Amino acid sequence: MATAGYRGAVGVDWVPARPRPGADLDTIRDLAEIHARYVQAGVAVPGGWAPITRYAVPERPVDGSGTGPDGRGEYPAEAVRRLVSRLEIVVDHDGCPACFRVTVIGYNRRFPVSWRQAAFRTMLPEEAAEAVARWRWWYGQIVAGRMAYHLRHLFAWDAYQALLGAQAELRARATATLTRSTAGARRDRLLRARERVFALPEPPPLAPPGPPPTSPDDDGPDRDRDEAIRALAAHLERVTEVTREFNRVVPGNARVRRPEPFDLGDRPVRDEWVEAFFDWVGPYVRTGHGLYLWG
Repeated sequence: MATAGYRGAVGVDWVPARPRPGADLDTIRDLAEIHARYVQAGVAVPGGWAPITRYAVPERPVDGSGTGPDGRGEYPAEAVRRLVSRLEIVVDHDGCPACFRVTVIGYNRRFPVSWRQAAFRTMLPEEAAEAVARWRWWYGQIVAGRMAYHLRHLFAWDAYQALLGAQAELRARATATLTRSTAGARRDRLLRARERVFALPEPPPLAPPGPPPTSPDDDGPDRDRDEAIRALAAHLERVTEVTREFNRVVPGNARVRRPEPFDLGDRPVRDEWVEAFFDWVGPYVRTGHGLYLWG
């Protein structure tokens, strides 16, 4: 597959496509919804997000039931085959489908959370045009320095999700050292570092971002949210310091990756990959194409 927006070895892509002449649009929407429900179920996890690189559409429901997810006996793989048969997919110059990684939107912390999950779906031409216009508008706003409060919440939310995993991994690695024998001064340093790990409180809670503001006038400070973000930033700094100390006294294979730094100041929001995506998708949207989700 020729991928204009390729990043990584495997992934989920959008491929320009439009309904074949005479294809029933309601049927295509129903099939696309079955596909989207299955894919998005593998993207969202309790409390946050889990990276998705590839997915396999099952021939039958994983629970072994006799009814498909649409309640009418439609199984995901069957739905996808029927969906593809009703679409004209754009082929690149090398004979492969032209495509771009969905993660350019789906895992980009610059975009509202609900939009990111909704990106993992097939879109009919009018749906794709509306989505791309919405993404362009939002990107233009944040690059111009607007929507700063909501954007900070988006960055903080991603940092919070990463921190939950990082702190759990740090504690697990520290627990594993309890069964190792270490002598002398190194043992004393390990004991101190381990005690600091076990003394870390849980990350302060942060509520997920709500719907994005519809205009810059709707974006503003919120005392509870802003205090929670400051508490998160302070806790992240503490975890980073404790992780650095722990890594100094354990073997290389026991070290833990430090959490990504998070600050409350302005952060770069320009994204060349997003801009390349807009350049890629624009001509397809203008010629009446939608986006087929290809895994």
